Amino acid sequence: MKIKKLTIVKAWLPVLIWMGVIFFFSHQPGDVSGATSGRILAIITSGIGTIFPFIEINGEVLHFILRKGAHFGVYGVLGILSVRAFQISGYSGKRGVVYGWILATMYAGTDEFHQTFIPGRSGEVVDVMIDSAGAIMGIGVYVLAKGIQVPERVGKNSLQYLLMQEAREEQERKEAQERKEEEERKEEERKEEQEPSANPGAQSGSGAKAANRLRENKVLKEN
Repeated sequence: MKIKKLTIVKAWLPVLIWMGVIFFFSHQPGDVSGATSGRILAIITSGIGTIFPFIEINGEVLHFILRKGAHFGVYGVLGILSVRAFQISGYSGKRGVVYGWILATMYAGTDEFHQTFIPGRSGEVVDVMIDSAGAIMGIGVYVLAKGIQVPERVGKNSLQYLLMQEAREEQERKEAQERKEEEERKEEERKEEQEPSANPGAQSGSGAKAANRLRENKVLKEN
């Protein structure tokens, strides 16, 4: 049982850590978050300008793509981690996929709601939709990489597989015990069948001896 609990902890710990990372960045005030995005945007703009000097860069458009792309990618990772955790926990196949997407989408909703309490930030329904789409993308990548089949397939690392394996082994032990008891019962029956066949011989032998003694006594009396 300790191994099963450890397996579940290993499955869900990355999910919780990644949720914590999302919460950390969502908790930053608007000016801090904007400054971080600005530094990343400057690096990207500089790189594009160096590689493609003939391209005219629209900073506002690129900034919008950067921020929404971050939403998409971050929740893509959360989708991967979530479906992996559900699969290992025994929710294999289609159930694990659906539950993983629901969890990521629900967290996206709570994250946007959380941002309404942060100065300079706001909660956007559009961002939740982008996050949800990112989670679908991540889950799709995971499904393709792992070859998960829908309908369900039980993975060897999942808790469901371990429980099924344990039940199968228990059934095999019961069947072996029943076979052993059946053999012992048959052996007892064979012994019981052999005892009556031996007893009549013994009885007939003792009866013959008794008859011989009677004849001897009769002869002695006549003499």
